[in-house]
Amino acid sequence: MLVGYIEAWKDLPGKSRRTLTDICFHRPLDLGVIIVGVNSRSYCPVVLCPVLVSAIAIYVEHIGQRNTASTTSVGTQRWETPDFAYFNNQFILHLAAAVHNPLPSRKLLSPGITCPAIRGVQEATVIPVTDVFDEHGLQSLGYETDLQRWSDPAAKAAATKRVDYYTNIVEGPSQIIEAKARTESYWQWSAVRFVLEGFVLPWTPNRWRSAARRFQLTRPLQQCVDSVLPDLVPHAIAMHLRMWPSDLSFGQHDACYRGQVPVLKHIFSKCDWTGSYLYNNVLRVQKSDTQPVIIATDDKEHPAIVDLVRRLGHRAYFMEMTAACTAAIQDAHPSNETQWRSATYWPIVEAAVMVRTESFIGSFWSTFSQLIAIRRHRIHRTFFVQNRLQEFVWDNRWIIILVSAGTLGSIIVRTSRRSR
Repeated sequence: MLVGYIEAWKDLPGKSRRTLTDICFHRPLDLGVIIVGVNSRSYCPVVLCPVLVSAIAIYVEHIGQRNTASTTSVGTQRWETPDFAYFNNQFILHLAAAVHNPLPSRKLLSPGITCPAIRGVQEATVIPVTDVFDEHGLQSLGYETDLQRWSDPAAKAAATKRVDYYTNIVEGPSQIIEAKARTESYWQWSAVRFVLEGFVLPWTPNRWRSAARRFQLTRPLQQCVDSVLPDLVPHAIAMHLRMWPSDLSFGQHDACYRGQVPVLKHIFSKCDWTGSYLYNNVLRVQKSDTQPVIIATDDKEHPAIVDLVRRLGHRAYFMEMTAACTAAIQDAHPSNETQWRSATYWPIVEAAVMVRTESFIGSFWSTFSQLIAIRRHRIHRTFFVQNRLQEFVWDNRWIIILVSAGTLGSIIVRTSRRSR
């Protein structure tokens, strides 16, 4: 029955599949930590949706393995970058492709990194992935790093078969198989799997962590990282506070919209933050009341950030571009590219610095925070903005689910026996 359900699910139009994913993902999976008190209509989705979503992921992975089991292809597989995807979303696409390559016998061919026209950048520019990540790490993840092989656009286009949906990525004679961005199917599979397997489901995060840590920065970018607050970083708490917008809103136009997350808002808050609430997160994590706190945020003037900095006093630090970082970028690239590359690279550098700190407190709804969390070696010192009760519920969610399900099942059995 379950396999039949999955077969029907994968054949649904994209919009219907997105709706079903939203139902299972936003409500039962994320919100299923509290089962006691739900009515009989909502109980089944709460229990079954985690199973269904997990089974779907396993089944589609099986499809990919089945489709490639009898081939000796040495071609490549790639994807188009959606228009909305800034660096963090593009990083997730690269990471998810390495963890779940739909065609394991093929190498992965990166579409490059699109540098959008933001932070002073005049126009969008596409740079090779090897400008950001070290070649050796990419090769170990299955990426093709000989970019000259497909330097002729006409030859590459002639050798490419383009498909719409993730499940349409099957082996064939074409040298390149490419997933289109128009349907966003490849992005949806990548993003949902990243969050589910990296942060929600048990036993699955390790392969994501292992792959993420192999995305090592190039030498110029690593020099930038090494130059930022070098005396403070090993001992500091890093905080990334996403005030607005939330880039893990999964289609929500308002980052504070709560209709799709009626319980999860109590586990990972994303609205109504105050300076005292954020400061309590520091108190929850800190090893001493003198431990430095390095803050990265999209809104330094937000009242909550201003109040937090006031409460921290001399302990609060913000990262700034260093002369050594600018020099490293200038030495590696033409002088006329220094300005836009510096603007593009700076968030990448900030994230890499926070990966190295003693502790990290992130915003769960931010891809920036999640990519920092998945790359950190100090897993036990990696947190999200929560109070102590929220942290306890999240850390013990599967125990709570099992105990609640067992209790509810016992009540149902006893009730049915009494009614006989």
